[in-house]
Amino acid sequence: MSDINTATKLADMQIPESWAAYTAQRSVEQDQFFQSGVIRAVPNIASQLAGGGFLVNMPYFKPLADDAPQIPDDNKDIELHTIQTAVSQAREYGMDQGWSATDLAAELAGADPMTAISNSISDYWRHINEKILLKTLDGVYGSSTMSNINQFNATDGRRNDHTFSLQNFNAARFQLGDRYRDLAVIAVHSDILQQLQNANIVDQKTGNTILVNGNQLPTQIQAPNPGDTIKGVQIVVDDSLPVKDGVYTSYLFATGAFGWSELPADHAVETGRDGLRFHGVDYLINRRRFILAPAGMSWNESAYQMDKATAHTTAAFPTLDDLGNAKYWNRVADPKLIPFVKFTTTADSIQSTTTPASNTPSSSAPASSSSSSAAPAGK
Repeated sequence: MSDINTATKLADMQIPESWAAYTAQRSVEQDQFFQSGVIRAVPNIASQLAGGGFLVNMPYFKPLADDAPQIPDDNKDIELHTIQTAVSQAREYGMDQGWSATDLAAELAGADPMTAISNSISDYWRHINEKILLKTLDGVYGSSTMSNINQFNATDGRRNDHTFSLQNFNAARFQLGDRYRDLAVIAVHSDILQQLQNANIVDQKTGNTILVNGNQLPTQIQAPNPGDTIKGVQIVVDDSLPVKDGVYTSYLFATGAFGWSELPADHAVETGRDGLRFHGVDYLINRRRFILAPAGMSWNESAYQMDKATAHTTAAFPTLDDLGNAKYWNRVADPKLIPFVKFTTTADSIQSTTTPASNTPSSSAPASSSSSSAAPAGK
């Protein structure tokens, strides 16, 4: 009979102290918002919380005022102006999670539990990262300080075209005016990606391949796939983007639209075992402390603490629903310096139109033309 006291248990396994950092880093490497540059690491944020507290002050310079230039006059001195500064605040987030596995489950699986746990936990935190970003955007765009700013809703009843068409895409991009080129990434639902691809293949009215003078109509995008670009804007596909009653929300981002910093956490990884429960169970606990802050926006800690005090609830760290609460976000930067745009459309078929070729060509008539509102321009 084997000696059960020598059995290897999860708590006995060699888990390096950097394991928590490893799983966090792995979740970042797999996250398309990090990889596309929407979220950018800002390591110096962590150092500001070394002495405790939940808030980080992030000072920034405002654009120079458009004061009238001074006309040379040797009877006057040149008046000196200054550059204005402001401060936005970012909130520390704290999230814990635990997992367990019974001896019997491990025996039946016949696999290394640590490998399975490591891979699963990094995927779990990647999904949480996405939820935090999207919940934050809910709160930001619900804020009164962002009313009618950096958002274009094609479904608001003021236009006939509700789709992700060239005209609507451009209307969304140009919410930043002459800074539209800052928007480098667009996140869309897979239904919207399918809509874009379908628009390149067939005439949505007839179901036929679009032909002009017997030739395939050169559409303006090349049936985009994730990683492709639309007018130089990289496509990211994520089905966790909001969908409600047939209305889809897409987001355009500049690189570095969100700043991220992973902070040290006490007992970031903890393991244990209960030999009686479930006839033997190992457990693992993961703790994370981090910041994910949208550029140009500031967390309203006073409103958050006031609500928690009124409700007599714990206020140490915000929940996901708290991040989506419009009262807790304030815009502190000029709209053009808010590096993201909300774009709302439907997944209805993008209508493509063609001008049919004349049956009796004339040398004096211009060549037949075609137009497509199907989708934005390609790579």
